[in-house]
Amino acid sequence: MKYSFLHSLLCFGILAIITSCKSGLDTRGTKAYISSINSESFKAIPLIPGNRISTIKVNDKESEWKYDLTVPKIKEGKKVPLFIVLHGGVGSKNYTKFNNCLVTPGLKDAGGFIFSPSGAWRTWTLDYLEKRILDFIDLAKEHWPIDPNKIVLVGYSNGAIAGWQYAKDYNDIFSAMILMGSNCKVKEKLNIPIYVIQGTEDKFFPIKKARKRVAEAKALGCNITFIEAEGKTHLKACEYEEILKTSIPWMENEVWQTK
Repeated sequence: MKYSFLHSLLCFGILAIITSCKSGLDTRGTKAYISSINSESFKAIPLIPGNRISTIKVNDKESEWKYDLTVPKIKEGKKVPLFIVLHGGVGSKNYTKFNNCLVTPGLKDAGGFIFSPSGAWRTWTLDYLEKRILDFIDLAKEHWPIDPNKIVLVGYSNGAIAGWQYAKDYNDIFSAMILMGSNCKVKEKLNIPIYVIQGTEDKFFPIKKARKRVAEAKALGCNITFIEAEGKTHLKACEYEEILKTSIPWMENEVWQTK
């Protein structure tokens, strides 16, 4: 059943988007660095093909982190992509429905891990959430058959807003980004290819402004592919499933073949 986004919840989620985009200090690799993810809890995640909804222990302000994980069938000796999903404001309470109605069916043919954690109602650029994402990726590269050149961030609404900031700060981690339902202003060239999907009837992020800002970003030298989703709104994100599928040949033919 398609998941319908409620207007009242969205308005609350949009408030998180308005917060300033800040990035936590990335000190990974130093002796003093302590991972926010409990490594033993991570290693206990079974790599059984299929979907898994569970929690992982963390070492920060919370005791655990809820997540929705899709594990692909992997041939022996093969490394696969890793998709990190940052849900929007209304996806925070029902992040599993958001993932299962949009992201997993939209990206399953790419044959990669799809990790969709819960960010509650908070913005993904908060230091502790940002640190969790980076630490999770480090552990995944160390313990799972992940191709380090095929790590992709997928964001919707406030998750996409965070994605624009991550594209600025972590171009050495992500090979590509798929950002939906946003129109973040870019002030400098971003070095990550970005696939932007924007609904023409999105009342929260008007298509005219999105077109203008994408054009400005391209003028700065950003590698952006802009897809206008005719008639699509912001509230019914699950209706973007088929459009999300169009990002797979883009990644395979225009991004990863050059890596």
